[in-house]
Amino acid sequence: MKKKPLTPAERDWLAKLQSLLNECPSDRLGAYTIGDADIEIYDTRYESQINERLESGNVDFCSAVSDTGAGLISLKMPFCVHSTAG
Repeated sequence: MKKKPLTPAERDWLAKLQSLLNECPSDRLGAYTIGDADIEIYDTRYESQINERLESGNVDFCSAVSDTGAGLISLKMPFCVHSTAG
C-alpha cells in the first residue's frame, strides 16, 4: 500500500515537534507507551532498579517503573501511540 503524503500543515507541525524534541535539556529522560495516547516519561537513572524488578518476576515495564518511583510525567498525544516490537 502506498503511503499518502503529509499535508503541509502536518509536515510543518511534525518538523516543529522534532525540533523541540531535539532540544531536550537532559540525558536522563526515557519514554515508553502501553499503546494508548499517552507517552510515559521516566528517569533512566533508575534503569538498573527497573531491570532488577523485571528480572525478579512477573512484572511488566510500566509496573517496574512505578514500583521503583522512576515515573516522571505522562504526556497526552493528540493521537494513539501504538506499542509494538520489531
